[in-house]
Amino acid sequence: MITEKSTIAVEMLLNEEKTERYLYKRIWSKAKAPKLACVMTIHPGSSDPNSMDLTTMLIANAINEMGYDGFLGVNLTSKLQQKRKISASDFSEENDSAILEAFNEENVEKIIVAVGSSIKTNKEVNAQLKSIIAQLSEERQKMVEVLVGLDGPVHPLTPIARGVGGWKLAKLKM
Repeated sequence: MITEKSTIAVEMLLNEEKTERYLYKRIWSKAKAPKLACVMTIHPGSSDPNSMDLTTMLIANAINEMGYDGFLGVNLTSKLQQKRKISASDFSEENDSAILEAFNEENVEKIIVAVGSSIKTNKEVNAQLKSIIAQLSEERQKMVEVLVGLDGPVHPLTPIARGVGGWKLAKLKM
């Protein structure tokens, strides 16, 4: 019989009131330069570093299966528990800065956009995503991929994203 141990480090960047989360960082490697992916979803689910919503759990599992040492989680909007259609007023400079900083972090080897069909169905989401991607270097833009299903972009909660064989990724076309 053997015992396996793992230490997971979790960091969050929040506003003072803990009503907005700008970054979720989860690393399970002790490497000095861990191999990371950065995953963008729609909105954050929690401000508690010891609690994972289903989306965060599915992301952690998928990123681990891809062989990464951890991930940075960012969101198009930083407002916690927002469950309505996103509009232009939901975006902020603070959140945009946090997204760009995460996308440009040295150890990030892949950027995954996992916002679902919002890319195609919500003009504000599409415009915001285009604006953020345009601010990346050409090299970083080549690292951006989108989580896809049979009919285009999907969110990690979509059953097709959780299918056998792991996440399917494609180059982001905007």
